[in-house]
Amino acid sequence: MIEWSSFAIVAAATWVSAIIVITLFSVAVRMRATHLDRVDEGRSSSGLQVAYWTVFGVCGAVVLLGVYLIVPALHGA
Repeated sequence: MIEWSSFAIVAAATWVSAIIVITLFSVAVRMRATHLDRVDEGRSSSGLQVAYWTVFGVCGAVVLLGVYLIVPALHGA
């Protein structure tokens, strides 16, 4: 028998996490494009470069957390 409430929770968590990862990655790509445009114009924006690499890192950390939670062998469950 399918536990529909558990199914709904997993489906909602999947949607929310996918939206978070896509949003973070999109923001980082946009920040990088802005940084490259500013460099082409001759303006320095090292703070923006640090910011987009930080957002890329957070995006990667969220993905790794998801893999950790999905693979039982990684957390002894």
